[in-house]
Amino acid sequence: MVNIGQFNFLKIVRKTGRGTFLAAGNLGELFLPKGQTPDYCEAGDKIEVFVYRNSDDEAVATIKKPRASVGDVACLEVVSSNSVGAFLDWGLPKDLFAPFGQQSTPMKVGERHIVAVYQDNTGRIAASSKLNRFVKAETSGLKVGQKVKALIGDKTDLGYKLIINSKFWGVLHLSDIFQPLKYGQAVTAYIKKVRPDGKVDMTLNEMGDSSSNSSLQSKILELLKQNDGFYPINDKTSPEKIYQLFSVSKKVFKSTVGKLYKNKQIVIAKDGIRLA
Repeated sequence: MVNIGQFNFLKIVRKTGRGTFLAAGNLGELFLPKGQTPDYCEAGDKIEVFVYRNSDDEAVATIKKPRASVGDVACLEVVSSNSVGAFLDWGLPKDLFAPFGQQSTPMKVGERHIVAVYQDNTGRIAASSKLNRFVKAETSGLKVGQKVKALIGDKTDLGYKLIINSKFWGVLHLSDIFQPLKYGQAVTAYIKKVRPDGKVDMTLNEMGDSSSNSSLQSKILELLKQNDGFYPINDKTSPEKIYQLFSVSKKVFKSTVGKLYKNKQIVIAKDGIRLA
């Protein structure tokens, strides 16, 4: 079965001067223009294509990669609107439709909105900014230290909401933010804590990885070597300055400095640290 709004591996039925015809099961044959068919492909080969419906509601194939597929959550720009909804740029010739009924707030041209891409009961691919329909509070399968893909959502009094792997909600607390962030930004994040109530605390810093710690130690030692063995940084240095230098939190930095001190590789002074 061919899935609309997703990538599928389809078999080439025949090649013509205009392009390639692909066997698409329940959808019959799909046409792929000549310019999109790799030269090395022949009849009988399988090719990966994205399947969606064009402006005439016909199923079509493309090798172009959209900014989101069905089941994904992405931040997309509004490019037009009419009496029934808004249209978002998702990287394909036919813009993605967001019905008024699926807009948490009215979408205006030029704005960027985080939306879930879904297929409605008529088979149409659409977008919804009513994210709680698609993003769950449950934490099935998430483990502390796990690396995930995340989108920066709305800012709150606690910090930022994060959307984890297009599926779950998480929270990035203000105390764990050491870099400028913006709505809709894609980031690599880590599960910091799974609370008893199922809520998830996030961090942008890798956790519990010895190789990462070793890399930070090397960065600190290299910084000292480049500055005649001394650098004016200590436990009073701002978290922002530490993140600017090493892309880690102040807590991780202090822990690593402590290990270097115990290994007698550095000396901690009042005004900074120096090579031993």
